Amino acid sequence: MSRPTVKGRRLAAENSKWQVYFDHLADGRGNVVRDYLVIESPLRRADHITGVGVVPVVDEQFALLQCYRHATGSKLWEFPRGFIDPGESPAAAALRELSEETGLICAPNDLVPLGFYAPEPSTMAARGALFAACRCEGALRAPTDEIGLGALSLFSADAMAELAASGGIEDAGTLVAYYRYCSHKAGHGGC
Repeated sequence: MSRPTVKGRRLAAENSKWQVYFDHLADGRGNVVRDYLVIESPLRRADHITGVGVVPVVDEQFALLQCYRHATGSKLWEFPRGFIDPGESPAAAALRELSEETGLICAPNDLVPLGFYAPEPSTMAARGALFAACRCEGALRAPTDEIGLGALSLFSADAMAELAASGGIEDAGTLVAYYRYCSHKAGHGGC
Protein backbone atom coordinates (compact mmCIF):
# COMPACT_ATOMS: atom_id res chain seq x y z
CA MET A 1 0.00 0.00 0.00
CA SER A 2 1.42 3.36 -0.96
CA ARG A 3 1.11 6.55 0.97
CA PRO A 4 -1.50 8.93 -0.49
CA THR A 5 -0.46 12.34 -1.77
CA VAL A 6 -1.89 15.42 -0.05
CA LYS A 7 -3.17 17.58 -2.89
CA GLY A 8 -4.53 20.28 -0.63
CA ARG A 9 -5.28 21.18 2.97
CA ARG A 10 -7.90 23.51 4.42
CA LEU A 11 -8.12 24.65 8.05
CA ALA A 12 -11.72 24.05 9.19
CA ALA A 13 -11.54 25.02 12.89
CA GLU A 14 -9.08 25.58 15.71
CA ASN A 15 -8.80 26.31 19.40
CA SER A 16 -5.92 26.41 21.87
CA LYS A 17 -5.48 22.60 21.85
CA TRP A 18 -6.45 21.40 18.35
CA GLN A 19 -6.48 22.36 14.71
CA VAL A 20 -9.00 20.62 12.45
CA TYR A 21 -8.12 20.24 8.77
CA PHE A 22 -9.80 18.88 5.67
CA ASP A 23 -7.20 17.22 3.44
CA HIS A 24 -7.63 16.40 -0.25
CA LEU A 25 -5.94 13.00 -0.75
CA ALA A 26 -5.12 11.01 -3.88
CA ASP A 27 -3.29 7.74 -4.45
CA GLY A 28 -1.47 6.39 -7.50
CA ARG A 29 -4.48 4.28 -8.57
CA GLY A 30 -6.86 7.19 -9.16
CA ASN A 31 -8.61 7.05 -5.78
CA VAL A 32 -9.45 10.48 -4.35
CA VAL A 33 -10.78 11.53 -0.95
CA ARG A 34 -11.85 15.12 -0.44
CA ASP A 35 -12.29 16.61 3.03
CA TYR A 36 -10.45 13.83 4.87
CA LEU A 37 -10.64 14.95 8.51
CA VAL A 38 -7.30 15.39 10.32
CA ILE A 39 -6.91 16.74 13.86
CA GLU A 40 -3.51 18.05 14.98
CA SER A 41 -2.06 19.89 17.92
CA PRO A 42 -0.83 23.41 17.21
CA LEU A 43 2.21 22.46 19.34
CA ARG A 44 3.72 20.00 16.92
CA ARG A 45 6.37 17.56 18.08
CA ALA A 46 8.25 15.19 15.78
CA ASP A 47 6.97 12.22 17.82
CA HIS A 48 3.34 13.49 17.73
CA ILE A 49 3.09 13.19 21.52
CA THR A 50 0.43 15.67 22.57
CA GLY A 51 -0.66 14.34 25.93
CA VAL A 52 -0.14 11.93 28.78
CA GLY A 53 -2.13 9.43 30.80
CA VAL A 54 -1.12 8.27 34.24
CA VAL A 55 -2.14 5.24 36.34
CA PRO A 56 -2.20 6.43 39.98
CA VAL A 57 -1.35 3.59 42.38
CA VAL A 58 -2.16 4.34 46.04
CA ASP A 59 -1.52 1.52 48.52
CA GLU A 60 -2.15 -1.13 45.81
CA GLN A 61 -5.36 0.65 44.76
CA PHE A 62 -6.10 2.54 41.55
CA ALA A 63 -7.43 6.12 41.50
CA LEU A 64 -10.02 6.81 38.80
CA LEU A 65 -11.90 9.98 37.92
CA GLN A 66 -15.52 9.90 36.85
CA CYS A 67 -15.66 12.26 33.89
CA TYR A 68 -18.57 13.62 31.91
CA ARG A 69 -17.64 13.62 28.22
CA HIS A 70 -19.71 16.07 26.24
CA ALA A 71 -19.04 14.45 22.84
CA THR A 72 -20.60 11.13 23.92
CA GLY A 73 -23.01 12.58 26.49
CA SER A 74 -21.86 10.04 29.07
CA LYS A 75 -19.95 9.61 32.31
CA LEU A 76 -16.79 7.52 32.03
CA TRP A 77 -14.20 6.23 34.48
CA GLU A 78 -10.74 7.45 33.45
CA PHE A 79 -7.22 7.72 34.73
CA PRO A 80 -5.90 11.31 34.99
CA ARG A 81 -4.62 12.70 31.72
CA GLY A 82 -3.90 15.93 29.96
CA PHE A 83 -1.93 17.89 27.43
CA ILE A 84 1.80 18.49 27.43
CA ASP A 85 2.64 22.17 27.90
CA PRO A 86 5.17 23.87 25.60
CA GLY A 87 8.72 22.87 26.58
CA GLU A 88 7.48 20.21 29.03
CA SER A 89 8.62 16.59 28.90
CA PRO A 90 5.99 13.82 28.91
CA ALA A 91 7.17 12.65 32.36
CA ALA A 92 6.90 16.17 33.83
CA ALA A 93 3.43 16.51 32.30
CA ALA A 94 2.35 13.21 33.86
CA LEU A 95 3.47 14.32 37.34
CA ARG A 96 1.75 17.71 36.88
CA GLU A 97 -1.53 16.18 35.65
CA LEU A 98 -1.47 13.66 38.51
CA SER A 99 -1.21 16.47 41.05
CA GLU A 100 -3.70 18.80 39.32
CA GLU A 101 -6.40 16.18 38.84
CA THR A 102 -6.05 14.09 42.01
CA GLY A 103 -4.01 15.99 44.61
CA LEU A 104 -1.54 13.08 44.63
CA ILE A 105 2.21 13.36 44.25
CA CYS A 106 4.72 10.80 43.03
CA ALA A 107 8.50 10.89 43.18
CA PRO A 108 9.99 11.14 39.67
CA ASN A 109 11.84 7.82 40.12
CA ASP A 110 8.49 6.16 40.99
CA LEU A 111 7.05 7.17 37.61
CA VAL A 112 7.16 4.12 35.31
CA PRO A 113 6.89 4.62 31.53
CA LEU A 114 4.28 2.34 29.95
CA GLY A 115 4.85 3.27 26.31
CA PHE A 116 2.64 5.15 23.90
CA TYR A 117 -0.73 4.78 22.22
CA ALA A 118 -2.56 6.40 19.34
CA PRO A 119 -6.04 7.49 20.49
CA GLU A 120 -7.55 7.63 16.99
CA PRO A 121 -4.86 7.22 14.32
CA SER A 122 -7.26 7.43 11.39
CA THR A 123 -8.01 11.10 12.14
CA MET A 124 -5.75 12.37 14.92
CA ALA A 125 -2.08 13.22 14.41
CA ALA A 126 -1.58 12.59 18.12
CA ARG A 127 -0.03 10.06 20.46
CA GLY A 128 -0.26 9.75 24.21
CA ALA A 129 2.57 8.82 26.56
CA LEU A 130 1.45 6.49 29.34
CA PHE A 131 2.90 6.17 32.83
CA ALA A 132 2.24 4.45 36.15
CA ALA A 133 2.65 6.64 39.21
CA CYS A 134 3.74 4.16 41.87
CA ARG A 135 3.62 4.81 45.59
CA CYS A 136 1.47 7.94 45.26
CA GLU A 137 1.03 10.04 48.36
CA GLY A 138 -1.12 12.98 49.38
CA ALA A 139 -4.73 13.80 50.04
CA LEU A 140 -7.08 12.67 47.30
CA ARG A 141 -9.19 15.46 45.91
CA ALA A 142 -11.27 15.80 42.79
CA PRO A 143 -10.41 18.66 40.45
CA THR A 144 -12.69 21.65 40.62
CA ASP A 145 -11.53 23.84 37.74
CA GLU A 146 -12.05 21.59 34.70
CA ILE A 147 -15.41 21.10 33.06
CA GLY A 148 -16.51 17.48 33.18
CA LEU A 149 -14.07 16.13 35.77
CA GLY A 150 -15.92 14.78 38.77
CA ALA A 151 -15.70 12.17 41.49
CA LEU A 152 -12.35 10.63 42.33
CA SER A 153 -12.47 7.08 43.70
CA LEU A 154 -10.05 4.34 44.71
CA PHE A 155 -10.53 0.81 43.38
CA SER A 156 -8.90 -2.38 44.61
CA ALA A 157 -7.02 -4.52 42.10
CA ASP A 158 -9.97 -6.95 41.94
CA ALA A 159 -12.53 -4.16 41.47
CA MET A 160 -10.39 -2.57 38.77
CA ALA A 161 -10.04 -5.87 36.93
CA GLU A 162 -13.80 -6.34 37.06
CA LEU A 163 -14.46 -2.80 35.79
CA ALA A 164 -12.09 -3.35 32.86
CA ALA A 165 -13.42 -6.82 31.98
CA SER A 166 -17.12 -5.93 32.29
CA GLY A 167 -17.03 -2.82 30.12
CA GLY A 168 -17.29 -0.47 33.09
CA ILE A 169 -14.28 1.35 31.66
CA GLU A 170 -14.83 2.48 28.07
CA ASP A 171 -12.02 5.00 27.65
CA ALA A 172 -9.38 3.46 25.37
CA GLY A 173 -6.43 5.31 26.92
CA THR A 174 -7.42 4.17 30.40
CA LEU A 175 -7.73 0.56 29.26
CA VAL A 176 -4.41 0.56 27.41
CA ALA A 177 -2.65 2.10 30.42
CA TYR A 178 -4.28 -0.36 32.83
CA TYR A 179 -3.38 -3.46 30.80
CA ARG A 180 0.16 -2.22 30.21
CA TYR A 181 0.49 -1.61 33.96
CA CYS A 182 -0.74 -5.17 34.62
CA SER A 183 1.82 -6.51 32.15
CA HIS A 184 4.58 -4.42 33.73
CA LYS A 185 3.61 -5.57 37.21
CA ALA A 186 3.57 -9.24 36.14
CA GLY A 187 6.99 -8.94 34.51
CA HIS A 188 8.64 -6.90 37.25
CA GLY A 189 6.93 -8.17 40.40
CA GLY A 190 5.28 -4.87 41.22
CA CYS A 191 5.41 -1.22 40.62
